[in-house]
Amino acid sequence: MNDHVSRRNFLTGSALLAAASTVGLSGLFDLSKVLAAGPDDITTMLSIAATGKAFSVTHYYRALDKSTNAKFTAGQIAFLKAALESEQAHLEIYKFFFPMGTFDTVAAFATLTAFWETICVGVYVAATHSFAGLGQPELAALATQIAVVDGQHLALVKEIAGVFPNDVALAAPVYYNVSDALGALAPLSQWMVDGSVGFPGTMEKTAVSSPGKDAVVKAVGKSALLAKLPAPFNTAIAPFAKQGAAVAATMAATVAK
Repeated sequence: MNDHVSRRNFLTGSALLAAASTVGLSGLFDLSKVLAAGPDDITTMLSIAATGKAFSVTHYYRALDKSTNAKFTAGQIAFLKAALESEQAHLEIYKFFFPMGTFDTVAAFATLTAFWETICVGVYVAATHSFAGLGQPELAALATQIAVVDGQHLALVKEIAGVFPNDVALAAPVYYNVSDALGALAPLSQWMVDGSVGFPGTMEKTAVSSPGKDAVVKAVGKSALLAKLPAPFNTAIAPFAKQGAAVAATMAATVAK
């Protein structure tokens, strides 16, 4: 890590984003050394993805909680609700610790969130590659669907942090295998799960449970997520595995009209 980026500055303003841009995520966690960790298996990929999604749900839910000091705009709140709803649709479980100050300011929240969403995108890009290699094309497509949405979250939360949102031409291949995250993210997972002091600094004293579906539905209120794409697609937004040949048939029939 460059000397001019101190630990205590990681959660002030956009220091974490600046650090990631300067040295790259590989520099922050030395990911280059874990790219040869070996092939993934389906159980490992699903387990890591589950943990990541549970943390994301808890993170967005806390941002919307009344106890949060960060003053989000109405537009930002709308985004956070949509992000929370889509993350909840991905999964729910576990308890997590957060760095002190994460929810005190919009900048602090957005900085940590952008860092986390970068990890999520990288994990799902790697999952797409690994599922395809394992002969699971529908799971590969589903991982891609989730990666796309997490990429939207990343762009929007970077804008909230005051950073140019669409500054990449491709999603960063942070990991080659999903299992690479086990070693590369050991510092992150440690403070996240057991509350030990990590690179963000001192952690809160109390772990927070993932809120669960009912609490998420209440926090979101009226859904802003589409259930179906409008014409000319007219396609239900559902996991790829549930779509099958109906998508192509529907699209062909719509375009032919």
